[in-house]
Amino acid sequence: MENYGMSEGFWTEPIIILLFTILLVGIIPAIFRYKMGADKKKWFSYNHINKLHKKIDWTLRIIYLISIIVSAIFFYTKPLLISIILAVFVLSQIIVQAFIEWKFSENRKNFKVSLIQLGLTLITLVGVFFWIKYYF
Repeated sequence: MENYGMSEGFWTEPIIILLFTILLVGIIPAIFRYKMGADKKKWFSYNHINKLHKKIDWTLRIIYLISIIVSAIFFYTKPLLISIILAVFVLSQIIVQAFIEWKFSENRKNFKVSLIQLGLTLITLVGVFFWIKYYF
């Protein structure tokens, strides 16, 4: 049976990276949120603090959606560019979340956890990009 250029342990590394990503971006911030006494967030929800936050968040989403569509059309031979745009989108959403929490949230610990989440997400993204560059 042919494996079409995939090494024998091809799926091992992506699974390990996925598990570390879940740990760094999902579980560790949740632990910090609990230990620091920050407000609990619902998984896969928008968690808008106020109307300004909702407006900025949706503006970012529209801008990045247009950016991804345009880059997919004009730069389809450079998939790393689309990945970088998605990474910038994720990071900018967390930055906006942290700023809005710092400025408007009643619980001051919320923005600290968002900053921790920002750092862990940045570390994860850099690690994944280095892995992609090294592996492929």
